[in-house]
Amino acid sequence: MKEKLLAVLSKIRKSALKLKNLLPTALPRGMTEFESWASSIIDTYDFPNNDSVRFALATMILHSGPTDAYKSKHFFSLCVKASMAKQIAGGAFQDIKTRQLAAQKQVEATTPIPAVASSVQQQPIQN
Repeated sequence: MKEKLLAVLSKIRKSALKLKNLLPTALPRGMTEFESWASSIIDTYDFPNNDSVRFALATMILHSGPTDAYKSKHFFSLCVKASMAKQIAGGAFQDIKTRQLAAQKQVEATTPIPAVASSVQQQPIQN
């Protein structure tokens, strides 16, 4: 019973944080502030706690506009989710292209090249 109550309270807490993260907040202005800001996004949205996600968040800040001093954490969570999906799609794309290239090479290796008869007679070059 106590475990279920703690699970429900944890879900309520995360839902409240997600609602709060819809509001714009100041972007971090120091390394300590960046680490706590990034950790709050990672924890709230259940992202992997690694340098790859922090790198993506830092890159998004670098690409923000010159007057974007305030952005919602929800905005950054959507950007991270899109980045993850794009990375997976890029890997899938590369796998498909590799398989297609291998299949094409196999077909080329097993198919003889037909001789093409030339119907045009070559004329000597006259000066």
